[in-house]
Amino acid sequence: MKKLFFTGILILISTGILCLFIDFNSYHTNEKHLPYMDKGIVFSITTFDGVNETKPFVKCLGHTWLSLDNYSGHSIYLKDYEIKNNETLTFSVWAISAHKGVYFNLEPNFIKENGRYSGCQSLSINIDEEELSVIEDYIDNNNKWTSIKNCSYWSIHLWNKIVDDDFKMKTQTIVYTPKKLLKSLKEFDCITTDKDFSHAKDIFFYNNGSREVLKLCSRK
Repeated sequence: MKKLFFTGILILISTGILCLFIDFNSYHTNEKHLPYMDKGIVFSITTFDGVNETKPFVKCLGHTWLSLDNYSGHSIYLKDYEIKNNETLTFSVWAISAHKGVYFNLEPNFIKENGRYSGCQSLSINIDEEELSVIEDYIDNNNKWTSIKNCSYWSIHLWNKIVDDDFKMKTQTIVYTPKKLLKSLKEFDCITTDKDFSHAKDIFFYNNGSREVLKLCSRK
């Protein structure tokens, strides 16, 4: 009887752990269309599944981030940062020991200096300037990385706060990954591969409300 009891407990625990990772959604490739124009303010979500950066004994889990492209003809602001016309700003959470939270423009600098994220996939939509305050509030209230609220969790939940219900992406299990998010992304027929992030500038993050600029070490 005791053996059966412990076997039952083990099965329940194993099932619970498995359910953390199983995605119960069904996906339909190219089923949705999200119209946008390359003008005004463009809000994008980008994900990279890490497959082509995985090496023997080194697994790359990928990364997900968000970005703003300003084609409005004038400067716009996110918090105290001026995004000039034709400038890009990217942002996501990172598990960096100095600051486990939101970093800005880290992804474009990784692409430029280290050739990262080749083949990344992006989905874009036009937003109004008033929606920048929604993004600001989300950043202020969620300026933290955790193993559960990682880059994919963080990005898809902010995306879903901004877009209309018809364009919200399906959320997954408790554990989010770029590979799972890519399934949601591919339900849209307007995906961009290797979106241009070259108009982003310095890397920075906020420390107690103050903006701190970082420099990235190049591997080249």
